[in-house]
Amino acid sequence: MGAVIKSIGKLIDQSVMDEGIELSMEYFILLNILYDRDNIIQNDLANLMHKDKSAILRQIDLLEKKKLVVRINDSVDRRKKIIMLTKDGMKTVERLREVEADIFNSLLKGISEEDLKIFDSVLNKMRAQV
Repeated sequence: MGAVIKSIGKLIDQSVMDEGIELSMEYFILLNILYDRDNIIQNDLANLMHKDKSAILRQIDLLEKKKLVVRINDSVDRRKKIIMLTKDGMKTVERLREVEADIFNSLLKGISEEDLKIFDSVLNKMRAQV
């Protein structure tokens, strides 16, 4: 299963590069988190991504240089910076999600609905044991 996940990740990375978006899967994950959540700070991102704060800081710095995210002062605690997507960041996530959906749709061609249900059932059983 690990080989399949790694291959899909490489396929997504290549497709993203073909779109002219110079971001790896790690950045895509971070942008997705920001797209789906409000008022998130660096520490929250580090916890969600299971990374240290300094690694997340470097990623945020790069995304800020690319004008995909901004840091905004927290109104309650001035030491905290809320990380938010810019309009370009939102457009980028939406385009990345389209690319991802296209890839998964192409991967699912030729796989029956019954096979997908069995696969989903097996994954759920495995998830329950973790």
